[in-house]
Amino acid sequence: MNRLKLLLALFVFTGFSALMAQTVAIKGTVTSADDGLSIPSVAVTVRGTTIGTLTDINGNFTINAPAGATQLVFQFVGMKTITENISGRTTIDVVMATDMLGLDEVVVTALGISREKKALGYSVQDLGGENLEKAKVSNIVNAFQGKLSGVQISNTDGGVASGVRILIRGVNSLSASGNTQPLFVVDGVPISNATTDAGAYGGKDYGNMASDINPADVENISVLKGASAAALYGSRAVNGVVLITTKSGKSRRGQSGLGVSIEENIMWENPLVLPKFQNLYGQGGGGEFEYVDGNYGGINDGVDESWGPRLDAGLMIPQFDSPYDPETDIRTATPWISHPDNIKSFFEAGMKRTTNLAVAGATEKSNFRLSVSNQKISGILPNTDLTKNTIQLNGDMNVTDRITVGGSASYIMNKSDNIAENGYNAGNPMQSLMQWFGRQVDMDVLKEKWNENDPKTGLPFSWNHSYHNNPYWTLNKSTNSRNMDRMIGNMNFAWKFTDWMTFRAMAGTDWSVEDIMERTAKGDIGRGDPEGGFTSYSRRRQEVNATARLEFVKSFGDFNFDGALGAERDHYDYQYRETEVPDLIVPDLYSVSNAAASATTDLS
Repeated sequence: MNRLKLLLALFVFTGFSALMAQTVAIKGTVTSADDGLSIPSVAVTVRGTTIGTLTDINGNFTINAPAGATQLVFQFVGMKTITENISGRTTIDVVMATDMLGLDEVVVTALGISREKKALGYSVQDLGGENLEKAKVSNIVNAFQGKLSGVQISNTDGGVASGVRILIRGVNSLSASGNTQPLFVVDGVPISNATTDAGAYGGKDYGNMASDINPADVENISVLKGASAAALYGSRAVNGVVLITTKSGKSRRGQSGLGVSIEENIMWENPLVLPKFQNLYGQGGGGEFEYVDGNYGGINDGVDESWGPRLDAGLMIPQFDSPYDPETDIRTATPWISHPDNIKSFFEAGMKRTTNLAVAGATEKSNFRLSVSNQKISGILPNTDLTKNTIQLNGDMNVTDRITVGGSASYIMNKSDNIAENGYNAGNPMQSLMQWFGRQVDMDVLKEKWNENDPKTGLPFSWNHSYHNNPYWTLNKSTNSRNMDRMIGNMNFAWKFTDWMTFRAMAGTDWSVEDIMERTAKGDIGRGDPEGGFTSYSRRRQEVNATARLEFVKSFGDFNFDGALGAERDHYDYQYRETEVPDLIVPDLYSVSNAAASATTDLS
């Protein structure tokens, strides 16, 4: 018997060893030949199989290849595909080069100078306007997703104004507060892509400012990578440069009359996947629950965990929405049952509707393009919205055969009546719904009675008064509104002295006025303002940029000489004002004159 056990053990061990020997773990790092930096999200596959993986943010990978595998294949958008022989190696490091197709293509580089790709000493990638039209994105940064090599795009909370962050060639700062965003330049004018991010314990995501650019007005986007690519823009461009060229009327040259285009896009949004919730136990603790006031006046009615009675036991228990008799001070017991779709029913169908109208015209010596855009977004969270209106004008004229003047201007108006709070905070309805919400809570009742008060406590109608607001009440009463006007524009002048020498000058500005009002309604749980209050923020930004340069392009036989001599002046002004009113005399009247105590103001 012991011999049989030993033989069986040897057989199992031998089989296990053979199984382990069938695969070989191979690791390595993928970097770029352009700048030596790691490349994330490179597809690494075993040739002839479906086995594959992706490199991480540091360009590292590990893959388990079958023992008989001979080659690994490395693929990435915009880079040359590489095939490496395994030949018994367990570490394979790869250097990928940019796909050199289209080297004769002329691209826009730093300061708007046009050059052939093959004449550049750094990496440039283009994204044409046709790609933006196909993508139908509302935030122009999202159009980069999967289109440019070495570019990572990450979205935040998915709200109506949620920001989008972009990384070119990965993170180059270990500091949590370090700036990793590239510099955005529109028609030669550096613009702000500032973001207002929410922290882990609350905040609002008002988006990234590059989202103000209307994708329908963009002709081309060039991404400059590497230190030399950004040299002319200084330290602001250490993370790369995104050059945006807007559309003009040049395409109408040779055509009579005006060109008119009208475009209407409608998109609907719904949550794709929700967490799986248990529906066996309801709110409470120790298997017990009885609602009196939602603040520990009953049996575990202030608890927000679901450790209460079973929901399938046919019980009758007083609940937050049970009929209440003020004379007897008793809530009538009602069926204790689960509502498995209560979270799902909270979401609404979000909609993005965009209308673009453009008129363009051109003669032999001049051209123009005027566009108007309106975008309305309603979020998947109730009572969240964003409206954006944009007016954009481009034009240039050949004054003489050697002198050209032109300019462009965009005016953007953003308005939102409410942007939901996020983070781990009582003001964020999703924090309550996804983590603590009672499975017996009827969402339809909360929606129907959000503007009513509990007949016993007089507090806003809710399932719990210890930690959580009614989510509908929060989104309709404690709102966060934002209004911003912004103008981006430039005027330019070019004088071609000779066939090989040109003088160029440009002055541009990025100006914005932003006003935010964050309201806390009376009765809001966890905000620290029992009588209600508000905080207002006002930001004024302006950057003025002026450049002048002399360009040289000269050929000497088989040699080409080009260069530029110039100067630049940049001025930035920022004004900030914050006013906080902690308590109100009259509820829902959000004015400094309605402050019950002195308001505090911070200026910078």
